[in-house]
Amino acid sequence: MTQETISRRMGRAALIMVASVLLSRMMGFVREAVIANNAGANAETDVYFAAFTIPDFLNHLLAGGALSITFIPIFSRYQSAGDLAGGWRFGSVVLTNMTVFGLPLIGLMEIFAEDLVPLVAPGFDAARVEQCAHLVRIILPAQYFFYVGGILMAAQYSHERFLIPALAPIVYNAGIILGGVALAPWLGMEGFCWGVLFGAFAGNFAIQYFGARRVGMKLRFELSLLHPGFVEFFKLSVPLMLGLSLILVDEWIGKALGSYLLPASISWLNYARTLMRVPIAIVGQAAGVASFPFLSRLAAEGRMDELERTTGRALRMVLLVILPLSACCALLGREMAVVLFGRGKFQPSDAVAVGDTLFWFSLGIFAWGAQAILARGFYALKDTLTPTLIGTAFTGAVFPISWLLMEPMAHRGLALASTIGIVAYALVLYVLFHRRMAKRGARTDEASKTLVHFTKAVSATLAAAGAIYGVLHLIGAALPWQTLHGALLRCLIGGVVAAVVYVVVARLLKLEGLDDVLKKLTRRLRRKRAATSSP
Repeated sequence: MTQETISRRMGRAALIMVASVLLSRMMGFVREAVIANNAGANAETDVYFAAFTIPDFLNHLLAGGALSITFIPIFSRYQSAGDLAGGWRFGSVVLTNMTVFGLPLIGLMEIFAEDLVPLVAPGFDAARVEQCAHLVRIILPAQYFFYVGGILMAAQYSHERFLIPALAPIVYNAGIILGGVALAPWLGMEGFCWGVLFGAFAGNFAIQYFGARRVGMKLRFELSLLHPGFVEFFKLSVPLMLGLSLILVDEWIGKALGSYLLPASISWLNYARTLMRVPIAIVGQAAGVASFPFLSRLAAEGRMDELERTTGRALRMVLLVILPLSACCALLGREMAVVLFGRGKFQPSDAVAVGDTLFWFSLGIFAWGAQAILARGFYALKDTLTPTLIGTAFTGAVFPISWLLMEPMAHRGLALASTIGIVAYALVLYVLFHRRMAKRGARTDEASKTLVHFTKAVSATLAAAGAIYGVLHLIGAALPWQTLHGALLRCLIGGVVAAVVYVVVARLLKLEGLDDVLKKLTRRLRRKRAATSSP
């Protein structure tokens, strides 16, 4: 497979994932808007958001959140050798073994939920601990559907099939919304939890089972702890299971320390994270998921120069798009909160708190996007240990920083500590990845090209940020941010001005990849116009 073919097929995969993430994030906004409308930001919503920490930890222990990382390289090797039957047997063994150990673990957590809640939300009083434990027991079984679905989706990714896996988060969010709309009037936040369970079953299991059958899935019950593929899978998964990487624990730290702050602090952090994750998911996550099968194949074939070049191009494309989006998030946070959540019980004071928190989160958005690519570069080399060890080390550093910043800055301090940690983590990954590639025989100039690219992109982003700030100052009281109409217009005007300034400055600086993006957008607009004008 030539480099041009890889880029073209990776581009198509990225487009599918971008579309999926866009729809998923839109559904996520609707979900959060329904929660904000029904409950606002208060002690009850704090309990609901905190209830996800224990199930998320279980998912982490089962390596469910990283199945594609550990499963795809091994399954792809069976594919490359023409042994599909062996690949499906490997999948059967992984699913059976982890089911045998995972289901009892879910049962134990169900039993001891009230004892576990104080470990993740130590600031909760007895009443909130009891409420949180009840919600945890509803959400926990969903983790099994996530795990099984993870295997089914990883198998589809290995066959370069992205469409049906892309539906998983969309259906999942739809389930939460339906649960909240239908049940919240009678059950409160518990209704959303039943929606979580239904959405996980439908989106991450039922639909993915259908998709895996379409690529020839042949799974059966086979318990075998000594299967060579499973042994390798387990060795790759252990660092991800046992390591408490910053990528995973960052949100947990915010919830744990937020439980000591004013009621609604956890909710403000969660709403701000929801907004922050939009550019991360649309750009970083989509690019990471789409590129990983191709990176794994290049690594398996020993094509180190192409692996480093492909990783570098993906990283520069992420930085090109994600940096200006982060500027918009930083300066339009209050307006975005009003547009997306500002109805029902969600107050203007909540929008201020969310916007202030988002500002500090936004300074690290580029690093979240960058690490999604860099970490997968290591994973393609079958090295899950290095990113996990580095991430765990930074978790140990971020916790005391969060504690120190929490007192003078409250929830905003937790956001700033998160940004400090992720920027440092991404920088270390960047340095170590290129050193690793040099040791593997790669001889490219990708490291220096990316640094130059980053410098230019930051310069263009600062110009765009200045333009947003100036426009918002000129608009002033004419368009008050507290109203839906005013907030929406401020977002639109600020976004358009930022885009124009960014593109102009970026073109002057000859920023790599910009012309390609503009050409693709122009072609799509022409196609839409042609389709609209045709009889």
